[in-house]
Amino acid sequence: MPLAVFALIAIHVAARVAAAVQPVPADLAALAAKAHTPGTIAAWCRGEFRPGRPRGFAAAVAAESGGGRYVVFEADGTVEDLATFGSAASLSCYTRAEASSLDETIRSSDTIQGHVAPRWNTTVLCGFIDDTNALCWQYSPADRAFVKIGEWVT
Repeated sequence: MPLAVFALIAIHVAARVAAAVQPVPADLAALAAKAHTPGTIAAWCRGEFRPGRPRGFAAAVAAESGGGRYVVFEADGTVEDLATFGSAASLSCYTRAEASSLDETIRSSDTIQGHVAPRWNTTVLCGFIDDTNALCWQYSPADRAFVKIGEWVT
């Protein structure tokens, strides 16, 4: 297995392990409570998803029945649903440079298919929607919404 593929797999395994033991910060818990978000925050990461709003969170909110949804919570109370996920949450936030590096790793892989094409200088959010398929989003100022900017299949 090429080193780049191994590194990509290791990053996502580490993200899953970290998510399992990562306590939810008080400010994220308060935002989720204010939004009346049902479920348990299973994974999260911080980011500046919109320019000038550095205190945002991406979170995987697990449902009691299994699976869940990826959500962005911003300090001003804005909440955006991104996608649902299947069995286990795997969520990561990247700078534009980190996302570009991830794209290079994916494109050089013989076993992983896909791409990540960051378009703005804001945080890129990626999450697995099932055991093998990951999606990535960024906030588009022109669309005033989060848009898919990549995906890969392992």
